[in-house]
Amino acid sequence: MLSKRIWAMMGVVYMVIIVLLMVYWMATMDLISGITGIMLFPAFAALSAQFFNRRWIIRHGRVGHVEDPDFQEPEFPQPGGRSELANGILCAFLALGLLAVGIRQLIGFFTT
Repeated sequence: MLSKRIWAMMGVVYMVIIVLLMVYWMATMDLISGITGIMLFPAFAALSAQFFNRRWIIRHGRVGHVEDPDFQEPEFPQPGGRSELANGILCAFLALGLLAVGIRQLIGFFTT
């Protein structure tokens, strides 16, 4: 997957969240407060996907933005990509934690 697509999908998720917040505000004239987890989740999920994508590029020998049409993938995976894997896993856990906190915050907002 291209890096631009990862960040474009993050932008789409933020647009949907903002539209839903605006619709809720227009319908109730009340702002939803305490949704830090929901607002940070897409950024950390995109960061995680970017790290995993970068690791895949390193392991398959593709470096640069434009791929050569005559490129032959190496027979064995290339060494490297350990820091990308560690950062990707860390960001994935942070994203899941933020999603859990955000859902708990939303439930708390709507039950009071």
